[in-house]
Amino acid sequence: MIENLIENENYKYEIYDKYTCIQNIDRIKFYKNETKNPKINLLTAGYHLNKETQEKTGGIFFFEINSSNKLIPLNEENILLDYGILDLKFSQKNNSYIFTANSDYSYTIFNLEKNSKDKIYLYKPEEKEIKNKITNDIIEMDNSEQKIFFGTNDGNIFVNDLNKQKNILTINSAHDYGIWSIKLLLDNENIFLTGGEDANIKLWDIREKNNLIKKNDKSYQSSINYIDILKCDLAKNTLITGSYDEKIIFFEIRNFPKELHSVKTEHSTWDIKQESIKNKNLLFISSIYEGFNIWEVDNNNQFNMNHLLRLPLTKDKDIFHKTIVYGVNIEKNNDNSVNILSCSFYDNLMMYWNYSLI
Repeated sequence: MIENLIENENYKYEIYDKYTCIQNIDRIKFYKNETKNPKINLLTAGYHLNKETQEKTGGIFFFEINSSNKLIPLNEENILLDYGILDLKFSQKNNSYIFTANSDYSYTIFNLEKNSKDKIYLYKPEEKEIKNKITNDIIEMDNSEQKIFFGTNDGNIFVNDLNKQKNILTINSAHDYGIWSIKLLLDNENIFLTGGEDANIKLWDIREKNNLIKKNDKSYQSSINYIDILKCDLAKNTLITGSYDEKIIFFEIRNFPKELHSVKTEHSTWDIKQESIKNKNLLFISSIYEGFNIWEVDNNNQFNMNHLLRLPLTKDKDIFHKTIVYGVNIEKNNDNSVNILSCSFYDNLMMYWNYSLI
């Protein structure tokens, strides 16, 4: 059984609070916006599928974390929508702007300061039957926030100019099935990677005529859900990837698609947040059907990993997540600990907890 407070010689974790939302949630973020409401500490987003009509609705829901570490809903701030949200990103220039990838082949730019939103379709609605059929799964933005990149669940890639709000590149059938991950390279924002349900990782350049540079179709056997740059001193040019395959694979960007190292995890990977605590490089992983896991990447050049914590799904949702865990977000404290937000989809449960190394 998982208790609310566990401590051993290496670590301790404490579950501060739980809250059941009114909709399914798959994204959860620490978020502060003094202009909109100084009480806001976090938000969630997701979608709800009506099983009878197949219609998708969604919203963005705001919460306060009070001085007792309790989750307080700020219902008056919530944004209810007639479409679902599959992914969201914050503007790094102005945190009043939120960008969402939606369930109807559109994206929305929310300006929370002005309580306004602009919804832009990747296809014009009359050009394609998109209502409740095709979803826009994942988004990524360049650092200058001039371009926004989309992967969709029918395998297409779109690149839009944010200022002009129009498409500047479409790659049809980039993957055989849905695209579940997308990542721009930090030093060249014309080059990006995508991971698909077809078990392929592909490297693209928007300047090239054929766009596709390289691909890896050997390392995984199922959907690649996560691609990012490994954020530790020993690995400035290293990719970390995860999938349903119960393994995490590292690649050196310059030698892609050759594998650098592979680690068997015995759990799926949906999302990973990275942080360094006490000179340890930690991975906080939402593991879908296997709950939540924390790993350490050794501070050496071998990329070995040590498993620190597994919190499996539990039949009692009052203790931990009961259904598939999608969302994870972290916030580092000054005391060698990390505050964690996690959410599970079908039971609408969000959790706020703390993990620290001893």
